[in-house]
Amino acid sequence: MITLNYIGSKKTLKDTIFKVCRDNIPNLENYSFADLFAGTGVIGHHVNIKDGFFKNVISNDFEVFSYVINKALLKSIYSEKMDTLIKELNDIEELKEGLIYQNYSDHDGCERMFFTNHNSKKCDTMRMEIDKMLEEEKIDETEHTFLLASLIASIDKYANTSSIYGAYLKKYKKSAEKKFKLKPIHTHCELNENNLVYNKKIEDLVTEIDFDVVYLDPPYNHRQYGSNYSPLNYIAEYDENIVLTGKTGLIKGYNKSDFCSKQRMKNTFEKLIEDINCKYLLLSYNNEGILKQREIKEILMKRGDVKLFKIIYNKFKAQMSVQLKHTIEYLWFVDLNSINDKFEEIEMEVVK
Repeated sequence: MITLNYIGSKKTLKDTIFKVCRDNIPNLENYSFADLFAGTGVIGHHVNIKDGFFKNVISNDFEVFSYVINKALLKSIYSEKMDTLIKELNDIEELKEGLIYQNYSDHDGCERMFFTNHNSKKCDTMRMEIDKMLEEEKIDETEHTFLLASLIASIDKYANTSSIYGAYLKKYKKSAEKKFKLKPIHTHCELNENNLVYNKKIEDLVTEIDFDVVYLDPPYNHRQYGSNYSPLNYIAEYDENIVLTGKTGLIKGYNKSDFCSKQRMKNTFEKLIEDINCKYLLLSYNNEGILKQREIKEILMKRGDVKLFKIIYNKFKAQMSVQLKHTIEYLWFVDLNSINDKFEEIEMEVVK
């Protein structure tokens, strides 16, 4: 699986999260697992490829690029056909100047340096060719999703940023200068037909569906994912009618989450927990988030017995220059089948 350079990714915590599940949920293979702030899809993908975890995965994210990636991970398979098409896309020599070149690379009409001229044109050429394949019925919708997600995940490795797309570097770094090569987002050939993928606001989704096990990994602070990953959403949508604004080319009217607002976070979170219908709930939230531990505990204990797992966790790479190299990841586990006013705090190490 190709993973994005993504703030808050749980790639190194996935085994820890599922140890908590195995230790606290009886017969978990009979339940579905819902990842409702799915992001790069690391957690859902891990469930999907592991036997004996859960019977299926339900994924949701409101950002379009995340939706495409999760749909490819959970609803599309790798095949010889995909391998052949990826090779054909990589072999294209006649490059076109499309929307990515026009808006996210440095030339007379644009100062943004998110991608080199060559890589942005290569990305444009592949993006247009993938749509053309669908229009000419050379591929179906699931294959289109697989190729588009592969393009989004692959081009991210060549982005001229220190971490997120909130800013670009003034000089091209070595990884950004390498010639772009498309790779498959995953190489798994089996598909769980019962997987479901949504692109909705979580506040709306939880009022429509009853779940078994829910995992929540909401934003911790004021940084909006819609603004920090605008170029990836732009590649996903690829619509010339989208208006880009500012020095970094933000999508006008990008998604803004109440979970990133100090003023609205508590009420939004409390309403979300109140509305969720599930048997077990897991929540990732670290010690630097907007909500305080006592606030989270108070809200969660209204729904069931609570265990708080405290995990020492390395900071996101772009933050490693700060004095503190670690943060505490709080993994909350709520048993909604039992409301006995029980609370337990447990320290644990990251499972490797």
